[in-house]
Amino acid sequence: MADQAGLFTVLEGADGSGKSAITEQLVAALHAVGHTVRRLDRARPTGDAPHAALVRAVNELFRSPTATASGWEHLSLAAAAQYHSVLHAQVVPAVAGGEIVIADSWWDKTWVRLGLEAEIVHNLDEHRRRALQERQQALLPPSPLPARLRLTVLIDTPLRDRIAWYQAAGCPDAVLGRAGVLTRDTEEFGEFTERIATGLRQLASLHGWPVVANGVHRTAAQAATDLCALIEQRTRSAVHAPEPV
Repeated sequence: MADQAGLFTVLEGADGSGKSAITEQLVAALHAVGHTVRRLDRARPTGDAPHAALVRAVNELFRSPTATASGWEHLSLAAAAQYHSVLHAQVVPAVAGGEIVIADSWWDKTWVRLGLEAEIVHNLDEHRRRALQERQQALLPPSPLPARLRLTVLIDTPLRDRIAWYQAAGCPDAVLGRAGVLTRDTEEFGEFTERIATGLRQLASLHGWPVVANGVHRTAAQAATDLCALIEQRTRSAVHAPEPV
């Protein structure tokens, strides 16, 4: 498609926001209008062997029951290294080839969540929490992709709907409760994920991310239609954007 450009599209949102279901619909919608689409899956890394090995190693670290023993700053550094490896080995070449690359959650959600977990476990005061967040945000180097080839969208789902979907799914993933232990309690799931959602809403406001509403009042296909329109607009404008001098 000569009039299309590649694009790295990130869907950010709190746990239980429906990102995975929307992404499935979005991939199908983009294929239907002729785009080549790549959905990132850090559990199944592609690219050259050393990069793929790094991605798998970080996944194993985060699955380890003793992962937090090394501290949240170390976990943040490991996550940043993984994301940077995926970016260089998979995202950049694909976008350069005109593909639409979709990530269901990326670095912003990760550092927000890790910072929140550190705050709970270590009872961080406001000063120490902000200091940790500043260090986390500095870990990931600037993207090698120009801004015109990147799009981050916030999937914003009401708290009551996230809790309802979590219950309907059988409370599959534990979160860190206010006492610092993993729990599947629905009230604590809602409290923890709402703090993530609040942090992401603040980032969306700061960086000017588009926001797509989701919830029981609409289907994943409807949210995907909104995203598809945003992507079409961005890719067509990127083709005609002047090259930097």
